[in-house]
Amino acid sequence: MNRMPRVVKRVLFTLLAGVLVSIGALGGGKLTPTASAASENGYVFYTSEDTLYRVPAAGGTIQKLAENFEGTDVEATDKYLYFLTGDSSSQLQRLSLTEADPLINSFAATKNIVFYLVEGDFLYFMDSTGKIYRSLANAADDSQIKQIVSNADIEFPGFSVVNGRIYYNALKDGANTWAASKSRDGSGNVQWIAKGAIPSSRFIHPSNNTVSVMVDTKPEETYYSLSCMVLYTLPINGGNAKAVNVNSPLDANATLSGGWSNDYFVYNKGVTVDDDDNFIYSKSKAYAIDKAGKVFQFSQTSVISLSDMGGGKLAYVGSNGKGYVSTVVNGKVTSTKPVELSNVKHVAKFKNGTASGQTVFFATKGAYALNANLTLTKLNGVDWDNSAFNEKVAGIYYWNTEDNDNLYRMSTDGKSKIKLSETTVDSIETISPR
Repeated sequence: MNRMPRVVKRVLFTLLAGVLVSIGALGGGKLTPTASAASENGYVFYTSEDTLYRVPAAGGTIQKLAENFEGTDVEATDKYLYFLTGDSSSQLQRLSLTEADPLINSFAATKNIVFYLVEGDFLYFMDSTGKIYRSLANAADDSQIKQIVSNADIEFPGFSVVNGRIYYNALKDGANTWAASKSRDGSGNVQWIAKGAIPSSRFIHPSNNTVSVMVDTKPEETYYSLSCMVLYTLPINGGNAKAVNVNSPLDANATLSGGWSNDYFVYNKGVTVDDDDNFIYSKSKAYAIDKAGKVFQFSQTSVISLSDMGGGKLAYVGSNGKGYVSTVVNGKVTSTKPVELSNVKHVAKFKNGTASGQTVFFATKGAYALNANLTLTKLNGVDWDNSAFNEKVAGIYYWNTEDNDNLYRMSTDGKSKIKLSETTVDSIETISPR
């Protein structure tokens, strides 16, 4: 058995709960992409010399919001900017985006928050006592907060709201951890999916007709990597859960180093960790499991970043630092073509209002848009470490090292760019479509 410090990884995934939902999420602080068409509207929130600003995504008047800003896990609605203070459990703060000279105020001030998200018109959060609450995200005050879950497990605080239901980890009978689901407004009974824990919200994966959930059936084991990961599928509107590999659970390390495509979960069989808790891929290969439990070998190397291009094509980065595009038909890889790029770190796909979308590879020498013939167009100035994106807002946002680290927006095909700021950017906090 391989040592795997599960507590360390669990904390990491919690912190990255809002990032790109793919294997590429393990590598950096990206923002949440979705499949919806992108808008030219929206705002970019950034800090410069510890002062928080926002600017329209298409360019325009810059608004100063707060000095000495120290927030984390930033989310925005059209009226408020939400963020946390502290490292583990902390206070939820918010800042008005419609008032002149707004002040930062606490929201749900009596509660220590361990996880929160904004989904649609609602704000959801879990406190340190294991209760989950919901409120209108644009509520004038916290009088509309409603408790919807009473028995969440704060050891596994990540949750997700999908098509009217909330998926989370609960303490059944006050003792045993179970993956669970309930109506997002708190009504009705708890659906007990399986005994065990969903490692983080990124292991909850919605598709057109189903929700796939990866469950660690032995969450109490925090030292060794066991064969304990079972994939469950449920109807998108709720219903009975089906375990697809209950007789052959996946290894924990293999699963935690993996991620989703549209139709598969890709994992790295044979991966281990070193003394610094970094994954070691030298003896591992990537496999995929579908919603029926069929397993096939996906790559001769491990996969460290993955993006679904649609039409059965998957772009990925191998543990050898190279980029590839594979075609999968009926659970079998029918072709794999290399991308002429070395030292590749990540890959992502941007819908940005187009039908086919734009795939972008990030390497040590910059970012490159993938063309239809698998040639590359360099996105000059863009790098994984200096950029952020949100699929609901068109473009990639980055601070330009060739122009005093000012904020820029570039189209994902590299054909146009806009300068958004005249000050040095320290951090892009979030990008909001509203």
